Amino acid sequence: MDLDELIRQYNPREAVPDHEVWKAHWTLDSERVRATLKGQLRIPYGDTPGQCMDVFPAAQPNAPVQVFVHGGFWRFLDSFDHTLIVPMFHEAGATTVLLNYDLCPTVPLTEVIRQVRAGLAAVWNRAEEFGIDRERMYISGHSAGGHLCAMLAATDCESLGLPADAIKGATMVSGLYDLTPMLSIPGGEELLMTPETVADVSPMWHLPPPRMPLVVAVGGHETREWIRQTDDFAAACRANGSEVTAIQPDYDNHYSILYTVANPMTELGAAVLRQMGLTA
Repeated sequence: MDLDELIRQYNPREAVPDHEVWKAHWTLDSERVRATLKGQLRIPYGDTPGQCMDVFPAAQPNAPVQVFVHGGFWRFLDSFDHTLIVPMFHEAGATTVLLNYDLCPTVPLTEVIRQVRAGLAAVWNRAEEFGIDRERMYISGHSAGGHLCAMLAATDCESLGLPADAIKGATMVSGLYDLTPMLSIPGGEELLMTPETVADVSPMWHLPPPRMPLVVAVGGHETREWIRQTDDFAAACRANGSEVTAIQPDYDNHYSILYTVANPMTELGAAVLRQMGLTA
């Protein structure tokens, strides 16, 4: 495809003209959640401003935890734009942790990946403080966060001082799994990767272990390439032995799907809770 079409395929803001309206709703609904649910905000896990997390504890201790990684093309947004996902997990009896990270190009994408792995280890190490059951830790992410969640799922947890099976399940929503196209589109240069290093940060070359159940989702109204990447990743994980639940809500675009994953009445929201052994 030519460059204009490549940009349209891989830039959701081009594909969804009213993206600013969707993001405004994210922010407003997230503000409402923070005003009504008690959380511990901006807890540091590293020595830079971006390395922090928001923790919304379950009503009861020793709860399962969902660790969510936000999107924003690795360059924008933060957890405060995504707090809207918390109520579904809270009502089902789970603690929710939203991970932040330093944004590109302040740091390269390799450092972002290192940071979210450090954040995951911090959640594990502070489980008692947060009232979390270490044996029930799950991860998820949307858009760039879907990519980062996939890289988390492929982490050698023992290298972080955690058990090999510390992550019990993962949900990737509207992620990208082969970042090669990012080398060619405007903004991609800010990820600070090269043709020689792109495979190192692409989940297609770093699949989760087969023991980890996966939910992989993409909106039916997303671009052809976004859907293809999702289908290819799900197929690769299945071929690697993973149990994969693939969901494509027909009505969703890249932005509306965040509400779908946070709604227990949808197929996608119910699948995320079911992976955790929870119901609405």
